[in-house]
Amino acid sequence: MNRGSEPIAAQLGVSAAGLIKHHLLVAKVPLCLLVAFSAFFGFALAAHHLGWQAWLVFGSVLLLACGGASLNSYQEHRWDRLMQRTRRRPVAAGLVSPELARRQGQLLAASGLLLLFIGTSQPLAVCAGATAFVLYNFVYTPLKYKSIWAIIPGAICGALPPYIGWLAGQGPLFSPVILGGVLLLVIWQIPHFWLVMLSNKRDYRESPLPSLSRMVSEARLQMLIVLWVGALITVLHTLLAMFTETPLTIRIMISGVSLVVLGVFSLQMVISKQPHYRFLFMLLNSFMLLTMALLTVGAIVA
Repeated sequence: MNRGSEPIAAQLGVSAAGLIKHHLLVAKVPLCLLVAFSAFFGFALAAHHLGWQAWLVFGSVLLLACGGASLNSYQEHRWDRLMQRTRRRPVAAGLVSPELARRQGQLLAASGLLLLFIGTSQPLAVCAGATAFVLYNFVYTPLKYKSIWAIIPGAICGALPPYIGWLAGQGPLFSPVILGGVLLLVIWQIPHFWLVMLSNKRDYRESPLPSLSRMVSEARLQMLIVLWVGALITVLHTLLAMFTETPLTIRIMISGVSLVVLGVFSLQMVISKQPHYRFLFMLLNSFMLLTMALLTVGAIVA
């Protein structure tokens, strides 16, 4: 009897694991963890500590981001089927029903906003969270199928999580520190998106979506990316000058790494005949993650 039931149990186990995996993919959890960490970073800048409330902000923004991503999976599933890069996503591939993805998104987003309100009692933080959700799902997502300028609201909503954390940590509504941090993330997302596009250039050129790659040559786009990375490094150094309480060692470390990143981008885009776009994509994202992590440490020890 045990032998006969073993394959069934194994099959049920695989099915349950597969179902969980599909729903995690619908929610784009790895990406949302980075979003939540940026809110964590914003909280640390304002509160200068990482108590239980910081972790609550992390969890609530993670739920909110997963909710927006799940709803996005529902909104884009028909378009996802048209591109090689996205056609295997769970909703597009028929592994999760669109209706279930929609309900998952609504539940997670509502839970995130509710937890943010109950845990922080900061209405402005909740408003910033709701604004990011609306911008992403109801402005950026529908606009990306009509205009290349959808990248603007997309970059803004992607830069709001640190502001959510800042407000949750009782930071002032307007401060050069957090506004500089938000600007940093806005600028970072432009080359981030273009590197995704260049890594999948054939897919984007053949898709019905509006694409800058059909309007601008690859060589010019490479130069634009270097310029935007240069702008990112410039804003970062301006921000470092504001962080007078952050240990000098941390500021020097960030500055040094940033110049290396700019050098790598310049060499790859200017000298290399075949730039490694995926490597540059990972480098840019890792650099931003490292920068936020070091500034978080600096805010705590300051």
